[in-house]
Amino acid sequence: MRNKKLVILTMAACMTTGLVAGCGAKSADTATPAETAAESTAAAEESGAEETEAAGDSTADEAYEPVTITLNLERSGLGENVEYTFTKKPSAVVASGDQMADFFFDLGLEDQMAGYTKGSCWSTVSQYPARDQVPQLLEAGKGISNLSKEELVATGCDFLMGWDSVFSDKNFGKEFCDANGIAMYFPYVCSDKATFEDLYKDYETLGKIFQVEDVASEKIQAMKDTLQEVKDTLGDDVYQNPVTVFAYDSGEDAPFTACQGMPGDIIKLAGGISIFDDIEAGWATPSWEEVVERDPDVILILDYTGDISEKKNFLETNEFTKDLRAVKEGKIYSACCSDMQGSAGSAEAVKEIAKQLYPDKF
Repeated sequence: MRNKKLVILTMAACMTTGLVAGCGAKSADTATPAETAAESTAAAEESGAEETEAAGDSTADEAYEPVTITLNLERSGLGENVEYTFTKKPSAVVASGDQMADFFFDLGLEDQMAGYTKGSCWSTVSQYPARDQVPQLLEAGKGISNLSKEELVATGCDFLMGWDSVFSDKNFGKEFCDANGIAMYFPYVCSDKATFEDLYKDYETLGKIFQVEDVASEKIQAMKDTLQEVKDTLGDDVYQNPVTVFAYDSGEDAPFTACQGMPGDIIKLAGGISIFDDIEAGWATPSWEEVVERDPDVILILDYTGDISEKKNFLETNEFTKDLRAVKEGKIYSACCSDMQGSAGSAEAVKEIAKQLYPDKF
């Protein structure tokens, strides 16, 4: 595994390539990664064969099709939207959490990874041999916010993928990433209105950036095939009369739950509907009183570590939920939290949830 520090990105800031239609004034206020990239390229040309090797296969670079992405960092008020144009394939990816790491494992890009953090929400279903080959930067249970800036830079990171909170000023903000030649990637699938179409878009985009478009297409088609299989198995009547689902993520004083976005889409495709589907957000924290009022048909516990016993016991004894119909009827199921957020195993998550909701159909 090679950790390369050559800057691989350029900001979409009034470039003559015509790849980006607009250019915000703020992009030109400070020195951009485009300037840094140009200087790095010139230095590489002068330094001879050693630098050429560090930059990767020159033939591949010449054939590289520039890719422009937009990061919706305005989504949660953590920053302004950012645009990047990639002119070289990244070579030292750091992924924040299993959800993000699984994209790269699934696409066979472990050799382009400098490391990942497992976080607290583990991939409890999807297993990849490469998981043990790529450095885990922190002990399981700790998120990337526990990694210092110096430690991140020391990995040689040139591509950082995570939720928008990862790119807040208190963690690894735009200014820091620009200064250290790190491209930021906040997945489209993590937006509040996301569906599987956004997950496919992430696969397509990563496929272009890392030049594995054929692999990405195969993975997308496999997901579509799985979803079609579930749809054919369940039948139209199920989707017209879905069971109501309380997706319990965490929280004791108030429940943190899935509403719309990717988790909501997964539940719908599995023949259910979140009892909080009317909340225009992917995740929210309503009250226990609202859960009782909406009295779900089933409860879906989001599995963080492979053991839901503690959460299940809480729901069975909590004063608000112990008398819910779903609890009394024993209709408490589970789903991998990492996949519920949108990742390599999301289509399989639909299938597994559907099996739990409609066992007689499988």
